[in-house]
Order: sequence, then structure tokens, then C-alpha cells
Amino acid sequence: MKSGFGEGAYFITRSVYRDQFREKLGFDPFPGTLNIEVGDPEIVERIREGAPVIQGGGGFGDVLYVKALLNGVVEGVILFPLKTHHRQGCLEFVAPVNLRKTLKLRDGDTVSLDIDTSEIQE
Repeated sequence: MKSGFGEGAYFITRSVYRDQFREKLGFDPFPGTLNIEVGDPEIVERIREGAPVIQGGGGFGDVLYVKALLNGVVEGVILFPLKTHHRQGCLEFVAPVNLRKTLKLRDGDTVSLDIDTSEIQE
């Protein structure tokens, strides 16, 4: 896990995304993303293949998403923005709570994700 660019909060709070988060994900994300470094970038590609989409608009790009459980306790979503500055081996996770405070996380901590594949199309 590592700190990001600080852009997640901006994008998550845009109405083009926020309204769809509420509708499709069932929650209002805390403004910001938790960046999770994955050792193998191919894992990221396998996770995002067939993922449902949140439509962008007005110059904002589409975002794929997959529901997941962080550290066995916090339900949220892995976001895959089609426009991103992150390298391929980085996952962006959002939840309705401040994850760093709720789970007492710091840069460099290891986290686990249980991925819900029920909405992924094969």
C-alpha cells in the first residue's frame, strides 16, 4: 500500500461518477482511494477483464469496477480508471469509510483483498 497523487478525492466527488457509485455500488465512497501495489501487473489485467463499467462524461473517462473485501472486514470496490497516472501494478480501492483511519493503515502496510467475481462477464 502506498500514498497516491491525491487525485482520487477529486474524481470520486464528481457528480458524473458519484451518482453512479450510489446506484451501482450501493454506497457513497469516502473521497480518496487506497492505492494497493500488486507484485504482478498481469494480476491487475486478469481482475479487470470483463468488469462492469461506470460511464464517464464531460471529458472524464470510464471506470471499470470490481467489488471486493479489504482485510476481511471492509466492503468496497477496486476501481480501474481507463485514464490514469498509476503504473499497471497498482489497484485503487474505495469504500464508504476512511480506510487509513478505520484500519489504521500506513504506507508500506500489507493488505488482503477478497475479490467478488459475480458481476464479471467472461
